[in-house]
Amino acid sequence: MPASTPPRAPRSHTVDIDLLRVLDTVLRVGSFTTAAKALSRTQSAVSMQLKRLEEQLGVQLVERGTRKLAATLEGQQLLPLARQMLSLNDQLFHDIDAQEVSGSIRIGAIEHYATRVLPALIAEFCKLHPRIHVELQHGVSSLMHRELGARYDLVIGIGPVGSGEGLRLSKSRVVWASTAGSATHLQRPLPLALNPEGAMLRDWATHALDQAGIPWRIAYTSTTVTGLEAAVRAGIAIGVFREATISQRLKVLGAREGMPAMPECEVWLAATPGPGRKAVELLEAFLIHKLRKARR
Repeated sequence: MPASTPPRAPRSHTVDIDLLRVLDTVLRVGSFTTAAKALSRTQSAVSMQLKRLEEQLGVQLVERGTRKLAATLEGQQLLPLARQMLSLNDQLFHDIDAQEVSGSIRIGAIEHYATRVLPALIAEFCKLHPRIHVELQHGVSSLMHRELGARYDLVIGIGPVGSGEGLRLSKSRVVWASTAGSATHLQRPLPLALNPEGAMLRDWATHALDQAGIPWRIAYTSTTVTGLEAAVRAGIAIGVFREATISQRLKVLGAREGMPAMPECEVWLAATPGPGRKAVELLEAFLIHKLRKARR
């Protein structure tokens, strides 16, 4: 009777992630020497770890006889799965590290974002990062931008397109508005409902009217879009708004009604740079992802 083939040694069914990282590095660089440098290990340690992985799986993964190390057929089949496992492992530790970040962040934002957009997003962010505390205020873009790094860690404001004050989040037309059927825009001097002095849309509106030779007066001042809309709906004045935020209850006025053209504006996000700002970096990346996704 012929001698029977000795059984294969039993395999472990738990793969060491570190060994998969060795395999991935070796096959990416094609050399034990280069892989050892990349992993900050000795060449013999890398070679032994690769051999250990092969013993665990019961297959040869790397052709060692060639000038540049290459994967065997089994190695080619394993590599995509190994890289997926490494990616999941790295993501796990990234998420845990992110949850451990702590600190306080002060945000200044234009009123539309501070009241309608950011509260839900900040609530979601704080659930992901319970040790980070966020304080939100709304105000005038130019004033908030001046206090970035002192009073605010992150500011969302508006400016001319291409202003370079921060990363652009969106772009919108600036329009005049009144109520349907109202003749308020025919009054002279033209009654206006605008933000306080220093606000960009106020400056744009008064400059455009001066350029067009249309006399005007301030009839209503408010720091909020809600307040300005209320004045316009009541027929007290006409207003100036970003088209993206204008109420459907208002009517846009243009050249047909004798109103001068207004430039486009952009909403930007600016954050304080520098080391030691991990909490701010996390919130900045989160908001950019969420706000740009909402634009699609």
